[in-house]
Amino acid sequence: MSILPRHTPAVHLDALTEELEAAGTTLGPVKPGTRVTRIVDHGGIRWTVTFLGARYGWALRGPGIEHGVGMDAPEVAEHIAAAALDAEEPGIPAPATWRGVPVPEEYATRWDSPAAVAWREGASAALAVAKLTAVAAQGDS
Repeated sequence: MSILPRHTPAVHLDALTEELEAAGTTLGPVKPGTRVTRIVDHGGIRWTVTFLGARYGWALRGPGIEHGVGMDAPEVAEHIAAAALDAEEPGIPAPATWRGVPVPEEYATRWDSPAAVAWREGASAALAVAKLTAVAAQGDS
């Protein structure tokens, strides 16, 4: 049995809509399968906002907020706007080559990702093996 309200009163919905518009975004549609949860997309980040009732306000879920603690409409708009500003920071630019090896496009676009770090370590290891092989071959001659 759900303890959530069956609907969102217009006064609370209007207040949230106004706060989000002031923050530069809009309140999205009702999340499928729910009555009181709305979707908000802002700055490439998807948020869900659930009405918990007049006493508790709204539960916001998104990056860094997983449990949806109750907050009022201005706090919801503030969190969404702040996260969009943080998300706009550029990543680390990728060089065209790494130790003389051309960087594949999939790692160049995500240079600071774990996969790119693993590729760099693998490339470094392969270069070290090639160098050791060349030194060993020189010594055998």
